[in-house]
Amino acid sequence: MHGATSRLVALSIIILFSSSLLITIEPLESEVTSNSIEQTSHLSFGSTSGSNFVIEPGVGTNILVNITNNATISDSANISITSSSGWNIVWPRISDPTIGENITIASNELVWIQFRVDVPIVENGAPLAGSKHPISVKAKSQIDGYESYWNFTIEVTAVSGISIDSHQNFATVEPGQKVLLPVSLRNVGNHNANLVIKVQPMLQSGLPVDGTIPDQSFTFDGWTVGTFDLYKIENLPANGSGVILIEYAAPYTDSGEMDIRISAFNEFEPLEILTVNQSASINRIRGVSINFDGDKKCESLKPSTTSNSPSCHENLSITNTGNYNDIVELQVLSNPIWSDVKLGSSQISLAKGENVNNIDLAIEILNGTMARTSGEISIGAFIAGELIAIEKYSIDVDSIISWELDSQEAILENNNCTITLSFQNTGNDLDGMMISLDMNVTSNFGLIPPSNSIYDSTENIRFFELRDIEPNQKISFMAFATTPTGLEMNGTARLEVMAHSILDPSINFSIYEDIEYLGEDYIIDENENEPTVFSQLLESGISFLSEWNGLILTLVVVAIGSIMLNRALIKRQEDMKKLKEKIVIKPVEKVEDWTKKFETKKENENIVNNTKNVSAATNVLDYHTKEENLKEADLLALGLIGDSTKKTLGETLMPSNQLEKKTKVSSADINPTKTIGKTTETENLTDTDFDLDL
Repeated sequence: MHGATSRLVALSIIILFSSSLLITIEPLESEVTSNSIEQTSHLSFGSTSGSNFVIEPGVGTNILVNITNNATISDSANISITSSSGWNIVWPRISDPTIGENITIASNELVWIQFRVDVPIVENGAPLAGSKHPISVKAKSQIDGYESYWNFTIEVTAVSGISIDSHQNFATVEPGQKVLLPVSLRNVGNHNANLVIKVQPMLQSGLPVDGTIPDQSFTFDGWTVGTFDLYKIENLPANGSGVILIEYAAPYTDSGEMDIRISAFNEFEPLEILTVNQSASINRIRGVSINFDGDKKCESLKPSTTSNSPSCHENLSITNTGNYNDIVELQVLSNPIWSDVKLGSSQISLAKGENVNNIDLAIEILNGTMARTSGEISIGAFIAGELIAIEKYSIDVDSIISWELDSQEAILENNNCTITLSFQNTGNDLDGMMISLDMNVTSNFGLIPPSNSIYDSTENIRFFELRDIEPNQKISFMAFATTPTGLEMNGTARLEVMAHSILDPSINFSIYEDIEYLGEDYIIDENENEPTVFSQLLESGISFLSEWNGLILTLVVVAIGSIMLNRALIKRQEDMKKLKEKIVIKPVEKVEDWTKKFETKKENENIVNNTKNVSAATNVLDYHTKEENLKEADLLALGLIGDSTKKTLGETLMPSNQLEKKTKVSSADINPTKTIGKTTETENLTDTDFDLDL
């Protein structure tokens, strides 16, 4: 190419020189005649305009042209050279060629102008092949300012080329999947051209695989690599670009890598080949997601008890979010020390994207755990010993409200009843109790609460509250009552203690004690005379007979009554006999006064016996005898209607004057959710009337 350029330059110079020889020289007479009239310039170039020089881009060409002053006088011409394409022009003068330089040319003198035009290399497709770029040489006369031109063009030759503007060196692909990697090619020539791209497998050493050549696609070691969208790099204009795709189809394995070499060239320059290396590897992604059911029913749990250990079951699901089949191992990473957590499944095989639901997670709160305690359960998913995912589950301990009656003791002593109670908070939360006391008859009764209780200051406390009782803590208090007095009839008084939980009033207790009491007419005076020998014998006999049936007992009672009546008659006759001898009845005296005098037995008193006095004395004795017998009969009837299961009939008919001083009652095991107490059943009988008319 450079030799051709030199020949073209030489040819152009020769042409220019020959043209200068063909210039017509006007006769001297004409010049003299003309100057005598008016001085004009007459500069002319030795070559006519329109010349075209074909030059290769990136090559500078030397141009030589002459100019002649055909005027009759000398001229100072300004010579300048310009390029419409802005190409660089160089000449051996001091001034800039585009500005020009003044050259003195004598009349009929020929001057040579030499310069060089630098044709630029092709960049971004320019200058285009076949394009013509004008160059102008101008001579301006200083005589009259007349301008003469010599214009020519430079035509650029064709240049072919290719560039790889962009590509990706490395990529990853999932097992059994495909990945497309773009490669951008550009036509860097200055004319339309087709670009070609090929691929070839390479070894890790950087050498091509034996037996392979670059091609549009290939298959090697389970991989398939091909080129796509080739139409985008066909008939590309100068500086045109296109993007093709390199597709990697990976085998379905958990690991692997493919190295290739990409070759690209312009079909007009097949020996100018550009190459780049590229590789793709199988990227095995391990991923697991863990999810709990949305309702989260086990977030609040009650602790287990000694008799029951309930577990709450939560369902969780796992999904293989990786890109390969895996075996997922589930583990409980952490849980509160007051909980017991178990997984229904530990190892699960999952294909890519597979989901498994309803994996059981059993959660139990250990007995004795305090309410409102909170914690967190962490579940981890492992693949090949590597922790992939962690999911957390929050749990809270719910309240259990429970109370038990720990102990109960009732004591009856000296007509007083005392109940000592102890309750225990068997729940797991702070709680309190409300205690109230009631009695169904009028009496003196009340509560003796603990020191830290809340109550109204009254003479007899009958209600109090006790708050903030810790789990397993016990509370104790007392209730008291005196045996009712002043009542007409016998009966049973019930002293009842009622206890309620503050947090859960449905948990309540009712503990009572029954207190038997005697009516005023049935109270035996402790100072009463000792029983007679007859009474003791009678008591022993009745005890024996009480073992028999009711008929025999009735006969015995009638017989004893007859004996008592007979004894009373005999006693009355004796008393009447004594009265006839000793007593003196004064009509104005009362019965009580007479009795006192009768008991003093004054020896010196004169006794007057008459019919009226005897009659009055008889009436008095009959009255007292009848009252005494009636009293004994009442006592007998009272014993018959009493409780025969604890006392014999003889003990009831002939009560001892030694009253029972102390009776201790101990309660058995009591169910806290039911009414607790002791009941003595008493039949409703009427008093027995004994007809002792004499």
